[in-house]
Formats: sequence, structure tokens, C-alpha cells
Amino acid sequence: MRIGVPKRAKRKGTLRMSSVTVRTAEPAHLPEVHRMLIALAAHHGDAATITPADLSRLVFQSPATRLLVACLADSPAPHPVGYALLAARQNMVTGEVGYVMDHLFVQQPFRRAGVGRALIAAARQLTAEEGRSGLTISTHPANTDAQAAYRAMGLAELPAPGPRFDVALA
Repeated sequence: MRIGVPKRAKRKGTLRMSSVTVRTAEPAHLPEVHRMLIALAAHHGDAATITPADLSRLVFQSPATRLLVACLADSPAPHPVGYALLAARQNMVTGEVGYVMDHLFVQQPFRRAGVGRALIAAARQLTAEEGRSGLTISTHPANTDAQAAYRAMGLAELPAPGPRFDVALA
């Protein structure tokens, strides 16, 4: 799917672009997505331990996972500049299944150019086409830039789900 992005004045560290193509990921996209996943983990002070093979299994063999990638429409290189990872979540009370966007990442030079907005629009469309009950985006509590961007897009902020507890397996 191709989504038009309005041209913006060039900002420091941001590229001027007119459109981005968002599509379901293909195997050729995974090396760049894996690099972006590592960068996202590092941004949050984590170390990504998922291997490319594990990522491939997660994306292409799990019916509950969707991976969308954003590529520049006018670029000769097919490499993604951003991605959105959707995970299906079932509400056991209502039986409805919606998507949670667990990851939304755009490479630094392409931020503030509409790539994230295009990924969200494509995820919204995919969610509706699949008849899912809804789409939510989760973000790290310390990621105030992402929170500000979502608010600026007019997305409704949800209340915190409450305390969570880790159950040690050993």
C-alpha cells in the first residue's frame, strides 16, 4: 500500500520525501528489520538477543504476528526505513481479538517525515481488513518522544493497565 506523505521543510537530520510504501514484510526485509530491532533495544537500554532465524520464525510462522515495513517509494533501494510489529491479543472475556503494536521504529534520518504515521495508518487498515476488534500502541514509559508524537497525531491515551508482576521460571 502506498501512502502519500506531505512534503515538509527539510529539518536537520531529516530527509525530505514525498511518499512511502508500507507493505507486509518479506524475507528480504528481515536483515534490515533485525538491525532496527537491535537499535530499538539499545535505545531502551536493552540488548536484543533474538537471532535473524528466530525473527523469521516469529514473523512468518506465527499466525498472531504481523510485520509491516516502510520503504521510500522513490528509492532504488528496497531496504525498509521503519517497521511496525503487531501482535494479536485476545480478550478472554469478550472473545474479541485485536492487535497491539509492540514495536514502531523509524530510522533516525527518516523521523519526523511521516514514516511512523504511514506505518500506523497501514496497521489501522490491516486491523480493519482482518476484522480485528481494535489496535493499540504500546510504548516504553520513558519514551516521551514517542508519547508526544502519538498525542500530536490525536491518538487517545489509555489508562495504565495497573501493576504487573514477573513470575520467575527458575
